[in-house]
Amino acid sequence: MSPAATDDYAIYPDAVMLAPEPVAAEQPTKARRGQGVEFYKPFHYLLLVYLFFYCSRLSEFLPWFHVGLVLQPILLIGMIMTGATKAIFRTDIGRVMTAFTVWVAICVPFSVWRGGSTAILILAVQALLLLFFMASFIRTLDDCYRVIYVVAVAMAAVGMLSLVVGGGAAGSARVGLGNQEYNTLGDANFLALHLVIGLPFLWFSSTYKKGIAKVALILLVVPVLAGMARTGSRMGMLALMLGMLVFLKFASASQRAFIIFGGFIGIMLALTLLPQKISERFTTIFHAGSAAASAEAAMSAESRKDMLMRSIEITLKHPLFGVGPGEFMDAEAQDAGLRGQRGMWHFTHNAYTELSSETGIPGMVIFLFAFYRSYKGLSRYRDRFPSLRVRRAALAIQIAVLVSAVGAFFLSIAYSGILYPVMGISAAFQLAAAKQFKLAKSQP
Repeated sequence: MSPAATDDYAIYPDAVMLAPEPVAAEQPTKARRGQGVEFYKPFHYLLLVYLFFYCSRLSEFLPWFHVGLVLQPILLIGMIMTGATKAIFRTDIGRVMTAFTVWVAICVPFSVWRGGSTAILILAVQALLLLFFMASFIRTLDDCYRVIYVVAVAMAAVGMLSLVVGGGAAGSARVGLGNQEYNTLGDANFLALHLVIGLPFLWFSSTYKKGIAKVALILLVVPVLAGMARTGSRMGMLALMLGMLVFLKFASASQRAFIIFGGFIGIMLALTLLPQKISERFTTIFHAGSAAASAEAAMSAESRKDMLMRSIEITLKHPLFGVGPGEFMDAEAQDAGLRGQRGMWHFTHNAYTELSSETGIPGMVIFLFAFYRSYKGLSRYRDRFPSLRVRRAALAIQIAVLVSAVGAFFLSIAYSGILYPVMGISAAFQLAAAKQFKLAKSQP
């Protein structure tokens, strides 16, 4: 039987009980010096602020509020001061993503437009820098819980604002957050992915918070789900369903009953309250040619299929270095012109073929391996760790990684964005859990 099949996640017979982590005074002398446990804490809290704005993208609504420009140098200095510059290399996710960024740099000279690819490389380096910060300033399981909570609150804020402020493409019934041309979450699909990623983190945070905070976190699920439904994102709905299936696999009988009943009520409310065009879009998940599907939804599905095929064609023509980071549109238009056709002038809307066409098959394989380790590396802690909270956290992060991987199949988000914090949380959590396991085994 699954260790998570009961409400308290039945402990494996060979699991070891963990003693509390030693306090700072009991740490080795070296740890109490420049890289002491408590010395990094101020930078940890600055990282929380940075992650809130990075994940929610709310700073895009305040052009004068350059939170990244302010906090990145401080976090970089902190990383050097605490002697944590090499922390990322203690996790295979960090090593693989560093290799991926190096490969992106290698591909730039082979680009059809080096200037455009250089700009994408800068984005990739900044995203990698976020992983460095997370590996440096998330050192304990409590740090991990704090980060998960902050990301959950960020996504909840996004959900509420999407319903109150709204936005998205002009003339569309689909809800975004802000202007689609200038705001990342103005795109309904990007907004949907952020909201779905927030759900497992909201669930986990609600399992250990108490009192008003616990009630608030449970209630915040409502605007997050409502906002996701209003996006009309088929990708978001598919990611949500897959995430729920994984959760149900490890849930208790009472949790399964609650989720199934709640899902049924949610579907009934959606059919009643959602605009007809939004409801019709969701039918294309199951049948793209449905008579009930709107013309816009059907055209969108066909367009994505065409771009997928074109990105595969370009991958086969440039299998090693690709056409250059960020240069699929230009390369596709040039290729179409040589054949006397008109270019599509769209992104691939698929992070995997985005990478295969722009950085070659090696770039895609490296990225996929980082995703694999982000998910697979959590399984041992989800199944075998004696602490219920740790097992729940591992499951929540795994679900977030899974829905991120689904979203990546429908969005061009390979070089920066929400995938990186999710990978960073997975990497930091694996390091912290492994450290706790090691400490427990060393106890007499």
